[in-house]
Amino acid sequence: MSLRLKLLLLGLLTLVLPWAGCRYAREMESALREGEQTSLESVAETLATSLEGRVDLLYRAPPGAGADGSSRLEAGPYDLRPLALTAAPLVDGYSEGWPRDPSAWSWYEKDAGHRFGVLTGVYERVLYLLLEVRDAHPVFDAPGASPLDARSSGDRVWLGFQDPDGSEHQVFLAASGPGAVTARYVAAGEYGQQLAALEPRIRGVWQLAPGGYRLELRVPLSMLGTGFGVLVDDRDARGAAPVSYGSLQPDDLRTIGHLIVAAPELTSYLAQFSQPGMKLAVTTPGGQVLARVDELKRIAELGPAPPLIARLYRRFVDQPGTAPPIEAQVPIYDREHAAAIGALEVTQTADRWLRLRDRALTRMLNLTLATSVVVVIAMFAFAAWLALRLSRLRQASESALTRTGLIASFPDTEARDELGAVARSFSSLLGRLNEYTGYLRTLAGKLAHEIRTPLTIVRSSLENLEAEEVPASARAYLERARQGSERLNAILLAMGAATRVEEAIGAAERSRFDLVPLVESAVAAYRGAFPERRFAAELPAQSLALEGAADLIVQMLDKLIENAVDFSPPGATITVRLRLEAESAVLEVDNPGPPLPSEAPGRLFESLWQSRGGGDNRPHFGLGLYIVRLIAEFHGGSASAGNLPEGGGARFSVRLAR
Repeated sequence: MSLRLKLLLLGLLTLVLPWAGCRYAREMESALREGEQTSLESVAETLATSLEGRVDLLYRAPPGAGADGSSRLEAGPYDLRPLALTAAPLVDGYSEGWPRDPSAWSWYEKDAGHRFGVLTGVYERVLYLLLEVRDAHPVFDAPGASPLDARSSGDRVWLGFQDPDGSEHQVFLAASGPGAVTARYVAAGEYGQQLAALEPRIRGVWQLAPGGYRLELRVPLSMLGTGFGVLVDDRDARGAAPVSYGSLQPDDLRTIGHLIVAAPELTSYLAQFSQPGMKLAVTTPGGQVLARVDELKRIAELGPAPPLIARLYRRFVDQPGTAPPIEAQVPIYDREHAAAIGALEVTQTADRWLRLRDRALTRMLNLTLATSVVVVIAMFAFAAWLALRLSRLRQASESALTRTGLIASFPDTEARDELGAVARSFSSLLGRLNEYTGYLRTLAGKLAHEIRTPLTIVRSSLENLEAEEVPASARAYLERARQGSERLNAILLAMGAATRVEEAIGAAERSRFDLVPLVESAVAAYRGAFPERRFAAELPAQSLALEGAADLIVQMLDKLIENAVDFSPPGATITVRLRLEAESAVLEVDNPGPPLPSEAPGRLFESLWQSRGGGDNRPHFGLGLYIVRLIAEFHGGSASAGNLPEGGGARFSVRLAR
């Protein structure tokens, strides 16, 4: 794993800061919710205290008194408790605009075939009624007939109610077909006759329905007191005797039930305490809503919608599911009778405290994420800088060893950190190695100079001994000493030759010459110099101009041919090949001798290295191919060796820059 990747992973550990921020935000959310819950309970208690004992406000008037004189708040079998509607239903004779609450219906029946239900609701000082009448044979009035004509009358729906003064009133609704209807009441005419007078304040729509009919009405609350009832006159045919049943006394149509509904002022009273994102509701002790002010969906005044980044943060912080609203419920007491007359429910949407949390969360997470990004970028940049410095050190160490010696200069040696100390240590080490290598490079010349004089004395002494009369037994020892001195002299000559070649290469002058005739002439000379070998030349037809030293090229070729002759059997064919490439000339010598050892290609061209066997008594010092390499490098090229593709020999290649 690279240093940059390790430091990058280390920098990513700073992401624990946003994680810790999310954990903190959840704890803060719990604290905010608890605080909002406490605050909401305080608001509910304050409002409930302000409604304490206000039976007239909660129920428009006391709904009745029990035998003990206490207020009767529970609905009787004929009492109606209208729903607190959040919007006015469309009066069209259908039930789509009404809440789907089966428990809110009041059902009345006479027998299995005569049954109807009433659903009531209040919205802004208006009482709405929805009647579902089960009637197998709905009957309408005859068109154009008087509503009071018993012979042509059909089904009737009667409403009985008390006005705010306590007086009883009755109205009825009849229709000659589906559509709009207006209530009528029976009035006395000028001559005592009965008339069906219109009551325009009570209007509705009569619609047929499966199994009967449906009647939807609207009645102003200003007309009503506490008593209210509904009665249905069902006729199987026009003019037939009606079957009457409902919450009115069939004989005199007096109400026997109560309309338990809050005063219209209760909604206005609650509205002055309402706020966006809050719902206030007053319920009966049984849980039925008397009045409601719902502002849960009106949250625009809480501030603008949270930005995209805040909504994204919510996905990581919020628990699965929608945050539930905060609710508080407090009973409303009537201390005079020591009883609860209702309850106040306060509901607050989660958006209020969620927005408070979002503001703090967004600031905190933005800061921590920005810090993490800066730290990661800084650590990655620092890792890249360290990697660059290490790369420079690696390149310097790889290129420190050259053909001419060691380069002791290293980058970053002035740095005052650990890498600077490493660079200074490497530079010091390479400097000392360079001194030692220079000493070894000049050691051959120094040894040749120092040994030459003692060797001359030994050789002259041996020559003088050979001129003297010595026993025959000593002649063998003299011969061995003479041969050893000759070999030692050859070693000195080779060592001196290598030194001279390096000096000659360094001082050689360059000139422009044609390489093709030069190689052709050298190969012709080798045929005469080594008659026991055959030589083949593969040369290009065109000329090949080269910038360099022709004498050094011939000397290089001599070393390659001598090496090929030494390792090839008598009668073998040595091939000299010259090829042209785009920017270089390649000189190859194929030697049909034994293949190169596995370790040879990498070391053949080093100084004082040779791989010959012990059967050859001639002195070999591993300098020939070393000289080939020096001459190739002088001409901007390189030397290499490898086995022949078909096996059975080796190929030495020298690449010369054109």
